Amino acid sequence: ILAMDINRENYQLGLPVIQKAGVAHKIDFREGPALPLLDQLIED
Repeated sequence: ILAMDINRENYQLGLPVIQKAGVAHKIDFREGPALPLLDQLIED
């Protein structure tokens, strides 16, 4: 799962729930504006 947000605090807020569910290893968090991050994914 790719999670993107301009603010890491939002991810940190939900992280305990993600960890409790045992799926933290499935989350790829990227911090920043979504469009440049998506452009970077396309280039890679």
